[in-house]
Amino acid sequence: MEMSGSTVSADECSKDGIETSASTVSADECSKDGIETSASTVSADECSKDGIETSASTASADECYIGGTETSASTIFGLPDEIIIHHILPLFTIREIGPVKLVCTKWLEYVQKYLRSLKVLDLTEWEFEVDEELLCSIVKYAVHLQELRLGRCWRAVTESSILTVANKCHQLQVFSAFKCGSLTDLAIIMLMKRCPKMAELDLSSCYRITDESLCNIATSAKNLRELHVSSNYGVTDYGVSQIAFKCHSLQVLDVSYCYRVSNLGLEGFLRRNSYDDDDGANDVQCGLKYLRVKDCPKVTDTMVARLTSIGIEVNNMF
Repeated sequence: MEMSGSTVSADECSKDGIETSASTVSADECSKDGIETSASTVSADECSKDGIETSASTASADECYIGGTETSASTIFGLPDEIIIHHILPLFTIREIGPVKLVCTKWLEYVQKYLRSLKVLDLTEWEFEVDEELLCSIVKYAVHLQELRLGRCWRAVTESSILTVANKCHQLQVFSAFKCGSLTDLAIIMLMKRCPKMAELDLSSCYRITDESLCNIATSAKNLRELHVSSNYGVTDYGVSQIAFKCHSLQVLDVSYCYRVSNLGLEGFLRRNSYDDDDGANDVQCGLKYLRVKDCPKVTDTMVARLTSIGIEVNNMF
C-alpha cells in the first residue's frame, strides 16, 4: 500500500483500495461503503447510507425517503401544517401511515392530527392485510369517524377491536363488517350503546350474530335506516319482529339466507303498531321500502305479495 505526504496535514492514504486525500484535518475525504464522500467542514459532512449519497448543510436539512419518494425535510417542514395533514398524508395508503409516524416526533404529530381529521375510513380493499393491532392504532386517534367499513377484514374485526371502536368512535353513523366471523353480539351491543347516531349496519355473514344483537338494535337504534344481516343463522323471527315493531325509521332490511325467518317474523311490517315513546303512545306506519328475503324457504309467495301490496319492494334491492 503506497502512502506519501508533503506535510502531516496533507496526508494521502489508501483505505480499502480507494485513494483518499485531505488538505487539512477538518476536510478529510473518506470512502464509506465504496462511495467517495467529501466534507469541507465538520457540520457539512457528506455520507452515504444504503448506497445513496446524502448531503446536509445543517442537521435539520436531512434528506429522507418516504413512500419511495425523495423528500427534503427542509422543504416539508417549511409547509403549513394544514398542507401536510390534508394534502400530503392522504396520498399515503393506510398501510404506509404506520411507518411514516416513525420518522420523527414531528411526523408522529402530523399523523395523529391526520387521523383525528378522518370522517370516513374504508379498509375493505385491504381485507386480511389489516390486523387487530393496526385497526386499534388507527381508531385510537380517529375519534371523529362517521363511517367505518371493515368488510372481509376478518383479522382486524374481533370482539376486542370493535369494543375499542365503540369506546373511541362515538360519532359513527355507518358501520360495515360483513364476512367477519369473529364479530360477537357483545361487540354490537356496546357499539350501539356508544354510537346513538348509527344509521346503517352491515353484519352480513357474521355467523356469531344472533337475535340478541337485533333486539338491542331495535331498542337503541332509533335512527337506523339500513340493516343487513343476511346469512346469519342465529337470526330468527323473534329478532326480525323486534326490528319491525321498533325501528320505525328503517327503510332497507336484508335477511336473505336466514333460513329461520318465516312469515311470522315479517307480519310486523304489514300493519300499524302501537308503541310507547317519550311523548306517550303513538300509532306509526312502518317506513320499510326495500326488503330482501332471498332463499328464506319459510317465507311464502303469499307473504311476498302482501308486502308488495303495501309498497315494499321485495328482493329488488340488487
